[in-house]
Amino acid sequence: MTYVLVEKSTLLSLENKTEGQSAQNEQGGLLLGYRKKSGLQITGFTLPQRSDLASPMIFKRNSEGHAQLALKAWGESRGTVDWIGEWHTHPAGNSAPSTTDIANWVRLSEHTKKPMVFLILSKLGWYVGLQHHSPKRLVPLQCIESNSNAALFGKCPNDHQKVKCTQ
Repeated sequence: MTYVLVEKSTLLSLENKTEGQSAQNEQGGLLLGYRKKSGLQITGFTLPQRSDLASPMIFKRNSEGHAQLALKAWGESRGTVDWIGEWHTHPAGNSAPSTTDIANWVRLSEHTKKPMVFLILSKLGWYVGLQHHSPKRLVPLQCIESNSNAALFGKCPNDHQKVKCTQ
């Protein structure tokens, strides 16, 4: 599994929701979508809940509120929408994952026994990574194709093939 497909409307909605929120604290939530043979397709996300803990350098998701939203989406989709990853912001820095971020991603992928996608948004750009549980490896992804409907993230063989995905 090496690809992540994100609907353009989902990308723009996530950017718009995070720009309108408190810029000084991190925020985050779940990523929802479909598991495909060669990758994941992000179709939705949860927003920060009142019970989450947020500061300028940390976001701790309260699993109960987000789980209820994910279960609702799962039920409405007749069991096809899944929890496929998580997103959060880095309002005070770049989008590179911290050692805490990576440790949490390993723990979550081991819990689910499935690859999980992780997004970090910052004013300086996006980080998209695919965490595998066995063997434990984090694969940084880049936008390799984009059109008016969706952006495709994958392993890019060289830097000159990068594509700007949010325009």
